Amino acid sequence: MTEAESKSGLTGWVLAIVRAMRASGIDPDQVLSEIGMDPTRLEGGYGRYSQEQISMLWRKAVALSDADFALRVAAEVRPSTFHVVGYAMSCSATLSRALHRFAFYCRLISDSATATLTESGDQVTLSIFFDTGGEPPIYQTVDTVLASVLGYLRWIAGIEIAPISVSLAHPKPRRGDGLEAFFGCPVAYGQPEDSIVFARADLDRPILVADEELASLLDGVANRYLETRMAGRFAVRVRDALIARMPDGMVRKSDIAKSLHMTERTLLRRLKDEGTTFSDVLDRVRLQLAFQYLKRSDLVIRDIAYMLGFSDEGTFSRAFKRWTGRRPSVVAQMKADEIVEVARGLDI
Repeated sequence: MTEAESKSGLTGWVLAIVRAMRASGIDPDQVLSEIGMDPTRLEGGYGRYSQEQISMLWRKAVALSDADFALRVAAEVRPSTFHVVGYAMSCSATLSRALHRFAFYCRLISDSATATLTESGDQVTLSIFFDTGGEPPIYQTVDTVLASVLGYLRWIAGIEIAPISVSLAHPKPRRGDGLEAFFGCPVAYGQPEDSIVFARADLDRPILVADEELASLLDGVANRYLETRMAGRFAVRVRDALIARMPDGMVRKSDIAKSLHMTERTLLRRLKDEGTTFSDVLDRVRLQLAFQYLKRSDLVIRDIAYMLGFSDEGTFSRAFKRWTGRRPSVVAQMKADEIVEVARGLDI
């Protein structure tokens, strides 16, 4: 089995694509048949399709549709699209809590996506990173994910939230699209990452229909699904938990253990069973995030050090040089594509 075949995504996400195809006058049954995707799987709750099949579906759907297909898919997103994660988000006390749940459980929605939240002053940035295990996802996939998150937050809050800005790594499409009108803010193309920036004040508004007690119960269900999904890959779960919490500053083993509903001793034992340690996973996450943050012009080294849980800029700089042989201030001066090449050379 290839890495692409081992990755998968929820059927709820595929159902949104199928509905958008129907709305666009495309026969989804014929396309699903051509790809070899069993349509009866869409009838279940927590079914999954391989990432390879989902990527093929995307490519065929886009080839048969118009420039705004990404937004058509986003319009079909429902709480069930994200399964238990979507329902937990809808019960959250604030949009900030909802967004944190999305980031933390992102791997449950799709094995190919990782989400991070970073806070800087009065702004909060959601960044999405994709690793399909095969060919990179077509750009419409990225557009849809960001548009879906915003659309769902608007649905939860019942108000028309406009982000501050949206950044997309892909070049601007030749065909015109309605992304800027949908987001209600500037959209920059050819950027170092795919991200959406919110005003903290918008995310901190209380949601009138919130029920955090129910949301916490749903978190427990999501954790059980994730436990089953990530069996044998516990270090990856710890990595995701670290990524979700790292931007808030120092992260302790006890914090991660609590988020995974286990004791600190169990956390360390399970990592040991997989031949690694908490320190090893933490260093790897810090290094990966450091390269992502160093590509961003809105962050200085001091901010990055704090977001990675270091006590000060000097401690971070020494650790980064130990890992890479370079100081972060030197890497920060490089162009985004040069930073990517350095990271690739270190297998990051």
